[in-house]
Amino acid sequence: MSEPIKFIHTADIHLAKQLSYNSSARNDLNELFLEAGKRAFKNLVELSIKEDVDFILIAGDLYDREARSIKASHFFLKQSQYLNQKGIEIFIISGNHDPAGVEKEVFELPANVHYFSSEEVEIFEYQKKGRLAARIIGQSYRQKFESRTMYNFYTAPDQSVFNIGLLHTALTKDNNRYVPVNKGELLTKKEIDYWALGHLHQYQQINVKPAIYFPGTLQAHNISELGTKGAILVEVDSNLNNKEKFISLAPVIFKEFELDLEKKDLKNISELQQLIDSKINKIREKTRAKNSKRKYKVEAVITRLIIRGRTELHQYVENNREELEETLLEELRNRYLKERPSIWLHSLFFRTAKTIKNLEQLKSNNPLYQNIKELINDVLTDEKLSQELVAEWGQIWQGDPNAEDRANHKFFADRKLKKEILSEAEKIIISELLEDGD
Repeated sequence: MSEPIKFIHTADIHLAKQLSYNSSARNDLNELFLEAGKRAFKNLVELSIKEDVDFILIAGDLYDREARSIKASHFFLKQSQYLNQKGIEIFIISGNHDPAGVEKEVFELPANVHYFSSEEVEIFEYQKKGRLAARIIGQSYRQKFESRTMYNFYTAPDQSVFNIGLLHTALTKDNNRYVPVNKGELLTKKEIDYWALGHLHQYQQINVKPAIYFPGTLQAHNISELGTKGAILVEVDSNLNNKEKFISLAPVIFKEFELDLEKKDLKNISELQQLIDSKINKIREKTRAKNSKRKYKVEAVITRLIIRGRTELHQYVENNREELEETLLEELRNRYLKERPSIWLHSLFFRTAKTIKNLEQLKSNNPLYQNIKELINDVLTDEKLSQELVAEWGQIWQGDPNAEDRANHKFFADRKLKKEILSEAEKIIISELLEDGD
């Protein structure tokens, strides 16, 4: 029988990284956005104390850059000292954003903070009531890119206690930048009971037994990091059975939503604004409903709005798209700040087209339209065709698939973006053909 333990698994905190919310918000929102990362971490600390956890695992990227921010380092020092007073240990590996671990720390950290070496795999033994209760196995990044298959050396001497592997990885075998390994290879390490992973910013359960998790980032920082963010609370009983629960901790979340105007009989932009108001109010009410069940409330939602469909309103969009987007964005931003949770419009895009009478009938009667649809489907499903298409788009689209490694002047088209671009192209092609009388 082993001592029961409780711990929190977090990663990718990126202290000192600012939220990207596109322009400046009102003063009180500015403060919230600037402090969101710290607020999320304080929520993590409060949760740790409230749940009386034994330790916290940080699976890489505690900081956002190798050269530590003085303010961020001081903030972490104070939080660590507070946790030390409460008897809570912290085990950390450094990731690609903050390599070399403790060597780069600005301040001397309290005794409860344990950094893993970047030179070799280490095992920290956690003692509880004078008995060995868990082992945490890990290794920090030595530099920004880490091609070492360090997981090979994650070996526990026995299975008498709960064994945890702490690893910062993209979890792909062919990625030599972020510890090349896949799920199957992790599963060969039979003595590991829980893999505490970091690097991917979305919460994911990769495997049940042994448990393999990415907790995701603690606080999202941009519009590509959609949804609820937080950490994983893990409880292990005396028989080494474990259960996990994801807990929302971020005070600010990002959302993307769409309005399809295809079957909406809107006569002017004022009616469109009313439709947007209705959608925004639904988002606020949903957030309030979820907040009623949360200990740590979402205080603001940063949103991107995409307006689609063939509509009579396209006449206002066709020649004044940017002006219309900017005008609506400014007005709508001011409108949604009075109530809580606040809704902040990050961006607004029109993806509309002209209405065409009997469009579906025209498509079904003309094989050319069907061919366009089939071609788009082929491009999305055939990897070679997809690569050829992106090559035709030019060098600007040859960016690295990993956002962290992508040059600022380049883009990467994932399947969702390709589908969106091709869908817009389809609308234009069909409209042009019909205008030419074909």
